[in-house]
Amino acid sequence: MSKSLQTNFTAGELSPRLYGRVDIARYNNAAKKMRDSIPQVQGGARRRDGTIYVNEVKTSAKRTRLIPFIFNENTAYMLEFGDSYMRVYKNGARVAGYELATSFTESMLPELDYTQGADTMFIFHETLAIRRLQRLADNSWTLDAPITAIPFEEPGSYPAASLTPDITGPIGAGVTFTATAPAFSAADIDSSVKINGGIAKIYSYTDPYHVVAIVTQVLTATVQAPQNAWSLHAPAWSASRGYPRTGTLFEQRLVVGGSPRFPQTIWGSITGAYLDFTQGVADDDGFSFTAASDQINPIQYLASSRTLVAFTSGGEFTVTGGLEKPLAPTNAQIRQRSNYGCARVRPVRIRDTEMFIQRAGRKVRAFAYNVVNDDWTAPDISVLSEHATNSGIVDMCWQQEPASIVWMVRTDGVPVSVTYDKDQDVTAWAIHSGFTGFVESIATIPDAAGDQVWMVVKRTINGSVKRYIERFDPSTLTDCALIATSGVATKNWSGLAHLEGKEVVVVGDGGVVGRYTVTSGAITIARASLEVVIGLDYVNYVSLLPPELPTQEGSSSGSSMRTSLATARFHETTGSTINDQVLTFRTMPDAVDAPPTRFSGIKQIENLGWAKGDSEIEIKQTEPMPWHLLSVVRKLAVNG
Repeated sequence: MSKSLQTNFTAGELSPRLYGRVDIARYNNAAKKMRDSIPQVQGGARRRDGTIYVNEVKTSAKRTRLIPFIFNENTAYMLEFGDSYMRVYKNGARVAGYELATSFTESMLPELDYTQGADTMFIFHETLAIRRLQRLADNSWTLDAPITAIPFEEPGSYPAASLTPDITGPIGAGVTFTATAPAFSAADIDSSVKINGGIAKIYSYTDPYHVVAIVTQVLTATVQAPQNAWSLHAPAWSASRGYPRTGTLFEQRLVVGGSPRFPQTIWGSITGAYLDFTQGVADDDGFSFTAASDQINPIQYLASSRTLVAFTSGGEFTVTGGLEKPLAPTNAQIRQRSNYGCARVRPVRIRDTEMFIQRAGRKVRAFAYNVVNDDWTAPDISVLSEHATNSGIVDMCWQQEPASIVWMVRTDGVPVSVTYDKDQDVTAWAIHSGFTGFVESIATIPDAAGDQVWMVVKRTINGSVKRYIERFDPSTLTDCALIATSGVATKNWSGLAHLEGKEVVVVGDGGVVGRYTVTSGAITIARASLEVVIGLDYVNYVSLLPPELPTQEGSSSGSSMRTSLATARFHETTGSTINDQVLTFRTMPDAVDAPPTRFSGIKQIENLGWAKGDSEIEIKQTEPMPWHLLSVVRKLAVNG
């Protein structure tokens, strides 16, 4: 007789491709399946939180995206972006009656990128000029296109004419240029002239010989510049050339990149002036650099880490200034650190690590500086659980508190999670297939208790497609739930129109009351209650891998096994089964109508029988009650 002890689940759900890899260390810390259960950094696994119904989106027939707006840990908003509109949520509810018109159409929403500083957010899309979103109050926001000075195209053109300015400056003054031959056209408005060591931006066209421009960099003289001694530069961004698709705030600059015309170019604003991209040679001037490589790799995202990081479709780059110096126009050092390539899914920063989705959308990599190797690395953290992301990832976010969890949404609408703590060597995947809706967007914002995870969920309700905004909440262990109270105990509960025609499970005053079908937005339950949680049910479970035991033949793999005893250790748990055999949690002092007290300790099941090469154990919670599994011990007889 042998014992197999599994003390933790810090490797999460293991890929079926690794069921034979009993030789790897993480095999002993993994599960065959971990569904709607969250691996804990401490080692156990608990039933995932349910979700609370927040609101139906404005137009359920169209896709919607959630974007967080975080002023500080005490003031945070969730923004609902739909087809040409934005709505605001604060403290778990919509800011009533407020809506802002936008230029973002439904098709643009998945590709929006953003960066935020205090009460200002910049939003990027390659077909629109950079937008600035500012909060004035909970119900007052502005959205504009504020960039005052656009960078110009290099190297520019050299018209066949000499050119003379009438003044040298100062900055902001209007200078009139006179050409000796036709050199300008009406299309040159917003183009820049580089002449006599200075720069001026054209704002008025007179005729092919004359234009008026605003001085942006003072000229050294008003002498005539001969042909090839001056140049004309079109704006780098325009409706025809496209606009930056990504941006970040870095070293007091707004840094943007990845336009359709210049897919590998990065532009930086003047230091401390986010709206001015005037280029020059001084340390605080605006700049432009190109991430050169042997093929065109469009910049997908920019991130501010210990350096500026550029994620492209073909590789990952860092952009730094000189030694111990900030990034400036004359000192950029651009180095490719890896060549995996980034998908069009916005990376998330986890302390010193940038988590990104590899180009094909299925591998998740952790890009970070490795002190030991003195280099940047990007290991695949999904390699042992590659099946979890198999359909592809379309969105992700990071929940920092109460546990470090990266939440992702697959193309099939199934959310997956990875409990990630590099310090504790925890990378534990779980699949949340019990979520009955199709998740389309996911985002987090902080609150006093930790981080709230919000989702847009597409559901079929009473024959109609609905898109709901829901958020995970520890107050419920059901989905799309309503939490309601009454001054007196009652059996009749309404407010359930969002679940019309659905079977719901009811927890009343802490105990399961039963399952009911919502009719006309209401239900009548069997036992009067003061407080109810009403939502869609789900089952969570953990299935164990076959144990690996030493035998006279060297290994128990492939041998017949008889499991005579399975011992599960629980923490503050109410109800569970092992291989569908119900464990008894209720004790005699518990009232019939009251929920049993939460149990911490061990529960056992005997004589689970023989199996060839396996000891099948599945520990499950079938009720919307607390469940936290810590460890499992199997007592086995192995017959070679």
